[in-house]
Amino acid sequence: MQTSLKLLILILFFFTNCYKDQILLTGERHHPTTSDKWMLTLERFLPSNGAPARKFPVIICHGVIANRNYFKLRENDSIVQTLREAGYEVWLLDLRSREGGTPAKLWFSDSDNPEHKEFKWKHLLSSQWWFGNKKYSDFNFDDYVLKDADTAITYVLNVTGASKVNWIGHSMGGMIAYTRLGTFNEDRIENLVTIGSPFYFHKDAMGNQLKNINSTFGWTTNILPTVPTGTGSRANVNGLYTPFLKLFFYSDNIYPDDELQLKRYSSVNESPKVFKQFKDAIITGEFSSYDKVYNYTYNLKNITTPSLLVAGRRDHLASPVVVRSIYESINSVDKEMLTVSRGNGAKEDYGHVDLIVGKFVNKDVNQPIITWLNKRN
Repeated sequence: MQTSLKLLILILFFFTNCYKDQILLTGERHHPTTSDKWMLTLERFLPSNGAPARKFPVIICHGVIANRNYFKLRENDSIVQTLREAGYEVWLLDLRSREGGTPAKLWFSDSDNPEHKEFKWKHLLSSQWWFGNKKYSDFNFDDYVLKDADTAITYVLNVTGASKVNWIGHSMGGMIAYTRLGTFNEDRIENLVTIGSPFYFHKDAMGNQLKNINSTFGWTTNILPTVPTGTGSRANVNGLYTPFLKLFFYSDNIYPDDELQLKRYSSVNESPKVFKQFKDAIITGEFSSYDKVYNYTYNLKNITTPSLLVAGRRDHLASPVVVRSIYESINSVDKEMLTVSRGNGAKEDYGHVDLIVGKFVNKDVNQPIITWLNKRN
């Protein structure tokens, strides 16, 4: 009886604690469609009243197993609001299979569809709710690069009338820009800011972290139709996936409420094919196209765009050593690298996601980015 009661309490906690809409910073949603019929989400934020208008709009792209929400969690201290106050028009991008691109109605996600926000007990009986549907996760990193990013840039330029964009990418969001610039000759990105973005996977720099990720989720790429990272994260049970999640942030530099918000609103399931490319990169040390035709890491040398590379002192996934390797590989004449740490004057050392939602992120990360962009806009 006690076991059944505990299970009931656990289930009630799960479903009453995970699906409350508490992100207040919202913009105007747009839904451009890719060449292969995926509907994306772009959330538009105009400059704040009275802010001097800047030359180029900003597209911000999220990382793997994430969506655009974590760029808004800190609200007034977020990079979105900071950019707006500095005069930038900001467009937050959700890649395919996130909000606008998730046709599966059984998934809990950051969706405008009310069916996503109301839990129905029949969902528990659906394998799609737990493990997804292959139809909705049959894509790879190359699709993000060649189709989603291209669609987003084209759409923003058409709406704003600008000739180019500034691109800010966190983690995989920066890798997408590296690939478009280095391998596919993208000429519409005027300035690039990457935040915690790896493209080398040095085992000596990342230690056992890569092994932990591979052992935790690597097996799912051959068995499940989707990698259930979001489902596990949103379960929000104390201790569940904790060793895995701790790779993504430095606990001393993130408020508990923000950690919960990350799990609830910005963690998503990922395509097995995307994970396979990361798994292959862990083995080879470099990132390549799904068909192995292109070595994306090797092509970093083709990048000449003005670039700011931001690294966190305690980032286990894109350590300063890894980011320095990228910095030395790109051939931009105008390039800078910022390591966010107490040793460099920040209030705290930063982990992977702390660079977006850390306690002192506005002063330590956002303001240096704004200063760098302003000189080029």
